[in-house]
Amino acid sequence: MKSNEYIDYITALEGRRILSKDERTDLMTHYNGKEGEAYFKAFLNTLENISYIHSFEFGTTNHVQIDFLVATPHKLFIFEVKHYRDEWYFENGTLKNNYGIVTKSPITPVQYMKNELHKLLHDYGIFLEIESFIVFTNPQFIPAGNWPHDQNILFLNQLNKIVAILSSELPNNNHQILNLLLEHESKHSTYYQKDFLTYYNLNLAGLKCPCCRKMHTIKVLEQKVHYNCTYCHTSMTCEKIVLFNLKELYILKRDSFTLEEAITWCSPISKYRIARVCNKHFTSGTRRNRKFYLK
Repeated sequence: MKSNEYIDYITALEGRRILSKDERTDLMTHYNGKEGEAYFKAFLNTLENISYIHSFEFGTTNHVQIDFLVATPHKLFIFEVKHYRDEWYFENGTLKNNYGIVTKSPITPVQYMKNELHKLLHDYGIFLEIESFIVFTNPQFIPAGNWPHDQNILFLNQLNKIVAILSSELPNNNHQILNLLLEHESKHSTYYQKDFLTYYNLNLAGLKCPCCRKMHTIKVLEQKVHYNCTYCHTSMTCEKIVLFNLKELYILKRDSFTLEEAITWCSPISKYRIARVCNKHFTSGTRRNRKFYLK
């Protein structure tokens, strides 16, 4: 299973059965990464005349992925975003939290990113200084113990330093380099393989809110076009709710599904509304023994 398919799978599985420790860890890592990058992107978007690439990937043999690459007239900046929470200690080139979880320090990988980016730029006759920063964006992150002072490590309360650094490089007229790099981008992260045994059973059925992803919080009222989630209080069309849940059915089954399976999966919504969503948003085969799959 491709790594992106694996994340989609355990995301659809969440709330429908108890996830294993590894599944919970992988899903939390994914959520935290997305949240941190979304926050840092919003921060960059508050700055004037900033050109950047979000999630830049390159390399064929030695794959590299950079969270944010910012271009200025005289320098490129690499920002590696981490959204860890709770207390973390820096020990012997590793990060260890107060629950005993140990992960590699981002310092060495970021240095590798710089070296590989230098090589790529040199191939095109571009010789620019590259500066890198590791940014911890979670307000619940606590750096405990002794952290290195000779590295560009920034915490949430130090984002103003990035403003000062980037502002000193303005005006920015170096977006041409980013365009050149994008022409040679090589997406690879979605093709990493994950060994994983899938599990599917109609016992996993039940309505999940498309917004907050909570199970069994949709208040279904017949003859109503919009339903409300009693947890996040979002009002959504019945069509949106059914489509979201049927997509999860398709992801978990990893195969086409019958109308009967769809009705069971989205109960207690009426079978007529479910059938309309199936016919509108999914492709099916012959009329006899029809099965639906994503277009």
